[in-house]
Parts: sequence; structure tokens; C-alpha cells
Amino acid sequence: MDWITFDGIDWIAVLVAFVASFAIGWWWYSPAGFWKVWRDRAGVTDDLMKDANMGAAFGGTIVFNILGVVLLAMLMNGLGVDDWAGGLLLGALIGLVFRGGAHAIHNGFAVRSPAVTVIDTAHDTVALAVAGVILGLF
Repeated sequence: MDWITFDGIDWIAVLVAFVASFAIGWWWYSPAGFWKVWRDRAGVTDDLMKDANMGAAFGGTIVFNILGVVLLAMLMNGLGVDDWAGGLLLGALIGLVFRGGAHAIHNGFAVRSPAVTVIDTAHDTVALAVAGVILGLF
């Protein structure tokens, strides 16, 4: 398990990749992005939003985005991925297969619209692909 190490991780690259991935999510789920379609298909109403704990939502988003980018950096180091193209591919595969797979399973059993799964999976695939590009460039 040589890949379970923080050796060789460029923490500035991790920070930049995290900020980029967070910015992608900020746009993705904004009114300029896919918010309206996602909200409608997910059944999120204004009343639900009034009662939402946005601190917990953003806190969880930040923590798990950081963990995802750190894990991507660890995997890239462990697998010898050291360029932007490899980072793009690995990030996209992790976003599509692992994160997308989790969305498909959870949303399927929660009887959510497939559109929610597609929007969430596309977001995670793009965000982790961009994070991989950034990590590969540093």
C-alpha cells in the first residue's frame, strides 16, 4: 500500500485544485448553471430551502471536496500519474465511476429523477477531472 502516503503531495496544488473544484460546484448549482433544473427534478422547494442548514451543507461540501482532492493527489502519486492528461483521465474516472456510481445507487433508491443523478455525476466528473489537470500541472 505504497500509495497511502502524503509524501510527494504538492499542497499548493491541492489547494488550487480544491478552489477550482469548489468554484465549478458554485457555478454548477447556481441559477446560471443547473440549479433550476436540479431543484425542480430534486423536488427542492423554497420552503425546504428556508429550513435548510446551509452551514452544514457547505461545511460538508468543503470537507469532502478537500478529502477528494487529497485522495486524488495520493492516487496520482501512487500510480505515477505526473502530467495533466493522466490527471484529467484519473479524475474523470473517479468522478464518473465512484462518485457517479454512488449518486446512481442513492438516487435510485431515493426515487429521485434520473436528471438529478446526471447533473450530480456530470458535476463530480468535471470537478475531479479539472482537479486532476491542476494536480498534474504542478
